[in-house]
Amino acid sequence: MLHFKIATLALSVLFMLGAADEVSARPKTDRAARSPTSTAVQSCNGTPVIMQGLECRTGAAQGHPNERAALPQRIPRGSSGYIPPVPSPSPPSLTLQRPPVAPYVPPPINSFSDRVMQCNQSFTFNAGVGNNPVGRDAYVRSCAN
Repeated sequence: MLHFKIATLALSVLFMLGAADEVSARPKTDRAARSPTSTAVQSCNGTPVIMQGLECRTGAAQGHPNERAALPQRIPRGSSGYIPPVPSPSPPSLTLQRPPVAPYVPPPINSFSDRVMQCNQSFTFNAGVGNNPVGRDAYVRSCAN
């Protein structure tokens, strides 16, 4: 019994070490703020060399001192802002009001082949009940005519 406990403990320690190894292998995010131009050669107030063709600004930003910088607006996700219709002050004319369109219901077709199809489908439920014949052919003949 003691060997079983020792083996179980050893396996659990190995499992934890393996899990810790996988966790430490994950890429870590660098939480220290890096400056994007730390490794690039810089000129003109920290402008990278790749942007040397642009003019070098040394003064304050252009614009009024009392103007606020344009901040990006946060638009909430979801609906697009429904604007309800404005009711008209006068009732609409009768020519603009149309009666509601009803769905088209085709007239029932009662051909001989339709009656035979219905009799074939009802055979399993009605065969032998009352005066109905037991055979399918006899049932369909008596039902369709």
